[in-house]
Amino acid sequence: MKKWIHGNFHTMIREDEVFHTMLTDNGVILGFDDEIQHIPCDEIIDLHDHHVYPGFVDAHLHLLGYGRFITLIDLRNVYSKDRVFKALLENRHKDMLYAEGYRDLGITKQDLDAVIADKPVFLRHLDYHSLTLNSSALKIVGLSNSNGILREEEAMRVLQQLPKHTKEELKVMLKHAFKQLHAYGVTGGDSDDLYYFNGFAETFSVFDEVLKEIPFRTHLLMHHETITDYLSSGKSWNEQTPFLELGAVKMFYDGTMSSKTALMRDSYRGTDQYGEIVMGKEKFVETLKRTRTLGLTAAIHVIGDQGLDDVAHLLKSYPPKPGQKDRIIHAPWAMKSTIPLLKKLPITIDIQPQFLSSDLPRALSYFSKNPDLIFPWKTYLDEGILILGSSDAPVETPNPLFGMRDAIYRESTEDKKSYQIEEALTPFEAVKLYTTYAHHQHVNKNRGYLAKGMLADLSMTSHNLFTLKKEQWDEKLIEMTVIDERIVYKR
Repeated sequence: MKKWIHGNFHTMIREDEVFHTMLTDNGVILGFDDEIQHIPCDEIIDLHDHHVYPGFVDAHLHLLGYGRFITLIDLRNVYSKDRVFKALLENRHKDMLYAEGYRDLGITKQDLDAVIADKPVFLRHLDYHSLTLNSSALKIVGLSNSNGILREEEAMRVLQQLPKHTKEELKVMLKHAFKQLHAYGVTGGDSDDLYYFNGFAETFSVFDEVLKEIPFRTHLLMHHETITDYLSSGKSWNEQTPFLELGAVKMFYDGTMSSKTALMRDSYRGTDQYGEIVMGKEKFVETLKRTRTLGLTAAIHVIGDQGLDDVAHLLKSYPPKPGQKDRIIHAPWAMKSTIPLLKKLPITIDIQPQFLSSDLPRALSYFSKNPDLIFPWKTYLDEGILILGSSDAPVETPNPLFGMRDAIYRESTEDKKSYQIEEALTPFEAVKLYTTYAHHQHVNKNRGYLAKGMLADLSMTSHNLFTLKKEQWDEKLIEMTVIDERIVYKR
């Protein structure tokens, strides 16, 4: 038994409910304060007045993608063509140059050829739905393209042709991801990785093997292209160990804002384009129907307001089994008329608060007319639509504190203005995004609160997150991360 003393244990049941001593055993919380005062223990851990919350969870990210990102050329903070070229030249000793986080600066294959022509160059855009290739890279993947810019399914097919990582390389990537997430206070995540690397079976085994060494509560979505592999694997849906479970079928309805493929009600500014249904309506419906035939739930990527309305109607027409919940991923723009339908559906929505700070006001410049609702988190909650906090890492840094900050202040990193502040969340609601709410798609319901019988997954901070000043959110606040009663990170 372990007794954790001199802490501030925020149960997340009520904002004002705080205990100061906690007892755990075999990875489970046994009680607090007076009820455990006289129970003997094997170990006492002094928390030095730290604030303790249920372990933070990132409800939508790409764990292997993030692990790979940590080791590659990072262009997320590069805002000029010259700096992109400089980063590539600094890495020209490599046989293949692969960079991630590229902001669409208008670079073409001709630009890349002028910098590096003798080696393949792949720039993966920050939206993770587009690529820019030089001529050498296009030749390797057997494509001819006027400007080297590939989007949506064409880009995804190219990724499948890249040299595969070995299983050991994937394990190293995953370990890197877990260790960095521990440092951010993250104890679990819902990840989409089973399609993008070495196939369903080997990728699943990578997770299974690494999780026997490093604890991290992992929920894996199954990309729709891997369903045949899943069926032949013999694994059952929601098959689980204490650290690994299978979840919904990931599918894509529309595209992204930066590529102007998110499906909008009104046209993009200066064009007659409204976005697109990336799989095509017929294939999407077929995929959804197959998912239902197999008794599975759907996890649907949708960004545009028209796309969200379409998806809501399709989920009404093809509902999951009683007791199941689908998940919608993103939904940053919405029509007011869509909300009454959404609130009747058995769904949760994975939101990314950091997208607001990264995308606004630039994204608004794409529209001929602004959507009715812009990152409408408060509306979703007020209407009883459950929202789960996430980063979509490596698109954004998977630090839940940044997501909480952006949910509270809704401030753009570009112009420092706050947008539609009436949709801001309270600090208590913002913390719930990554604790209480984040577990609603998981098989077991023994996480998300600090209470007797719940798992001893804990995220500890130096300050009270409910009373932080605005500027404090950017400080290093994580003091300790605990999973299954085991300290996995300590500052």
